[in-house]
Amino acid sequence: MVYVKRCEYDLDTGKLEMEDVDGVRYSIDVYAVEDLCADTMYERSALDYLLYNKPVEYVNLLLAGELRNYVRQNPIYLAD
Repeated sequence: MVYVKRCEYDLDTGKLEMEDVDGVRYSIDVYAVEDLCADTMYERSALDYLLYNKPVEYVNLLLAGELRNYVRQNPIYLAD
């Protein structure tokens, strides 16, 4: 299990930069994750919400292989 020490999303590159407690740094391509995990705009909105508001939870779900299940169960419905 990876314990996240620092996590930050870089909007310019579309990468989620994280560092674990051992000092190992990871760079996650958010656009590739969205393409694999989300099919609708509502599911992408759920991913965006996690990314901007709870990036550590986003990483933990991704590393556990549960991110796709999360967006299927928690889509965000946008008001018209």
